[in-house]
Amino acid sequence: MSRHVRKLAVGLGVLSLGLWFLAAGGQGVADDKADVRAAVQKVADAVEKGDADTAKKLAEEIAKDQELENVMYLMKKRDSKGKAKGYFGVGKQPGAIKPDGIEDKTQNLGKRPLEQRQLDKESDALVEMAYRIAAIAEIAKAKPGEKADNPKKKKEWAEYAETMRKEADALADAAKTKKPAEIKAAANKIYSTCNNCHGSFRD
Repeated sequence: MSRHVRKLAVGLGVLSLGLWFLAAGGQGVADDKADVRAAVQKVADAVEKGDADTAKKLAEEIAKDQELENVMYLMKKRDSKGKAKGYFGVGKQPGAIKPDGIEDKTQNLGKRPLEQRQLDKESDALVEMAYRIAAIAEIAKAKPGEKADNPKKKKEWAEYAETMRKEADALADAAKTKKPAEIKAAANKIYSTCNNCHGSFRD
C-alpha cells in the first residue's frame, strides 16, 4: 500500500510540474506581448509630445528587435473577458468602447461620422489610438516587409507607411477638436492604406 501511495504521490508531482510549465509558458507569451506593447507605447508617447527624433530612434530600435507582425498584432481586438491582454484595444477599460480593437475601430470610423454624443465620450480614447497608429507607422517605416526587396517596392512601402503616419496625425487632431467628418476621412484613409499595403506585401 505504501508503495502505491508513493507512486501516486510521484505521479501527482509530475502532473503538477507539467501544469506549472504549461502555465509558465502561457504567461511568457503574455509577457512578450506586453513588452512589445510597452515599447510601442513609448514611441506613441514621443509622437504625442511632438518629439519626432525620439520617436524615430525608438521605432528603429523596435524594428531591429521585433518582427513587424508582432507590432501589427497590437491592433487586433482586445477581449473584454481578459484574453488577448497584449493588444492595445481602444480606451482604458476593456470592452467599454466598441469595437475594442484599433483595426476594427478604424474601419468603423471610416464608414460613417460619429454622433456628437458618442464622440464626446470617446474622443480621448481616439486621440490615444491615433498616436498608437502613428507609432506603428513609424516602426513600419523603419522595417520594410520581406517583399519590399527592390527599390520600387521599397518606395511603395515607404509611401504607404508615410501616408499611415500622416493620417494618424490627422486623426489625432480631428479627435482632439471633435470633428466627426474629419475623423471619418482620416480613418478611411488609414484603413484603405493598410488594406492596399496588405494587398501588395502580404502573402
